[in-house]
Amino acid sequence: MEITDDLDTAGLPAVFEIAGGGSRDPFTGAEVAERLLETMPVGRLGEGGEGGEGGEQRPAEGDADSATLDGSYPEDFRESVREEIRRTAREGAGGATTIEPAESGGISEADAAEVEKQLQTLVHRAALACAYDVTPYNPAFWNRPDTQPHNNCYNFAVNRRTNTFAQPGRAHGYTIPRTVRCGEVSTGAQRDGLRFWGNCQPPGSLRYVVAPVTGTFPGNFRDYHWYRLHPGGIWAHKPGGTPVRDVDNSGIRITNPYTCDRRPYNEWCGLFQTHHSLVIR
Repeated sequence: MEITDDLDTAGLPAVFEIAGGGSRDPFTGAEVAERLLETMPVGRLGEGGEGGEGGEQRPAEGDADSATLDGSYPEDFRESVREEIRRTAREGAGGATTIEPAESGGISEADAAEVEKQLQTLVHRAALACAYDVTPYNPAFWNRPDTQPHNNCYNFAVNRRTNTFAQPGRAHGYTIPRTVRCGEVSTGAQRDGLRFWGNCQPPGSLRYVVAPVTGTFPGNFRDYHWYRLHPGGIWAHKPGGTPVRDVDNSGIRITNPYTCDRRPYNEWCGLFQTHHSLVIR
């Protein structure tokens, strides 16, 4: 992480690493970094201290690198670090660009353009960060009476029939909280062996590109959903125990899972990649 040089760094080095750069999910790493940032004491000149309530404080001569006399950091410094954390997360891992999950549900024109650029790169396989696999769209396998009611969107996305209505992370002791936020679904998926797109899977097979989303149903019920990329830039999905399809909620064939009609799943969680070694249940 590099702190901009137009702001007093309060004694911290201009460049430093959060968690040694070890997080494979840039958003999980960013979340940890922001939590660490929130533990830093905050204050500003003229707030509390010897100057009395609201009285003005002045740093002692030679303390120009300190934010306040009590060792706290100015809020504008923390905000600068916070913005840098989020920018780093948006850049993703492995040189690929990812889109920060939009918990608000709004579709940003800039983000939509960036996702469209990513999807076109996938279709044309040009300048890809990672090799990936696709399989022909074959809904007949999933729509059989002995398969359809027992497998869900996650089963379909990773192309694994378990007949257990698989849940991200369940095979590894993780349960997605009822809040069902992008980061929580991501945590479960990564425990199963998925990786954020750009953090390339090792050589192997079944390295599909998939896209999770989350949203809120009437009654404040939270849920997630998954899409999988097929040849020709077509995306398909399997809502719960219903049939597999390659059209959105408006009946339009899906070529962009970000902008398609996926109501009420209006929170985009980015792109992920599967692998033959993953384990789900």
